[in-house]
Amino acid sequence: MKKVLIITNSLEKNIECVLSELTQRGQEYIVLTTNNLLDQNPGIYLHTNQDSFLILNGQKIEMEQIKSVWYRRPQKIEVSEKLPREQRLFIGDEFRTALWSLYTTLPVYWMNHPLNSHYLLEHNKLYQLKLAAEVGMKIPDTVITNVPETLLQFCSKHDGSIAIKVLRSRIFQETHTTWGIYTTRVSYEYLSQHTNDIVLAPLIAQEYVEKLIELRVTVVEQQIFACAIHSQDSEKTKDDWRRYDFKNVKHESYKMPSEVEDKVRLFMKRCGIVYGAIDMIVTPNHNHVFLEVNPSGQYTWIEALTEMPITKAIVDTLINPPSTM
Repeated sequence: MKKVLIITNSLEKNIECVLSELTQRGQEYIVLTTNNLLDQNPGIYLHTNQDSFLILNGQKIEMEQIKSVWYRRPQKIEVSEKLPREQRLFIGDEFRTALWSLYTTLPVYWMNHPLNSHYLLEHNKLYQLKLAAEVGMKIPDTVITNVPETLLQFCSKHDGSIAIKVLRSRIFQETHTTWGIYTTRVSYEYLSQHTNDIVLAPLIAQEYVEKLIELRVTVVEQQIFACAIHSQDSEKTKDDWRRYDFKNVKHESYKMPSEVEDKVRLFMKRCGIVYGAIDMIVTPNHNHVFLEVNPSGQYTWIEALTEMPITKAIVDTLINPPSTM
């Protein structure tokens, strides 16, 4: 039996339901956790022919026995700090580069290949918006800048109120506090009072799009699982549903118009990915506005709240992958 290879990190919780489903179906799999790779006594043998293999914890894994790969949030390889700094850098870089050679020469089905998902799309919001517009989706007027004058002009153009976001989602940790930076609606007056802060780093600014509801759209190959998030029912989540308020914000399955679904599928094809978590806004006029896609977005909380069979769709695809030819 050919195996499923899962490339991830040791702290990634979203793989647990997939591993359970694979086990229930009798599908063999290998989990490669990159952050603690060196703790697994790894061996790598890559050849231009088809006899390449990995060794993890004494188990030899022939690459010709792999039929599909789930690339799920791997992290940087950790090297023992007992070693000198230059040696740590050398070992980490050599293993990372060897793995990249494996990724780019393993001719199997990928969900998703890092060439597109990680290096091209992740955090690249402007490029995503460009692709979305090219396939006919509505997008918000958007700029990236750290020039106060241009940001103020953009805000004035949009009636003195815009949404600002960070280019890369990030969690900050202090001694007893964990916090993030979320989408925030700001006024012209606020921006004009913080010009010294604006110059510190680029940010992404968008026209503020009025919301009826928001959508979290999980795509697995041709299957679309859209969840309506009633974010406007809570003051806490009006600007960004990631300030979760599950008690007051309803989540439910949602059927998008067929023409919007067609555009989503075409967008995914243009992106070169088969899995993605797309954020959209449905306006009071029932327009569907694309915001961004996360090629490795979380989905289990949506599945738990709506009972949409996302895990099943992922496992179905990994077990019986479409032809890569």
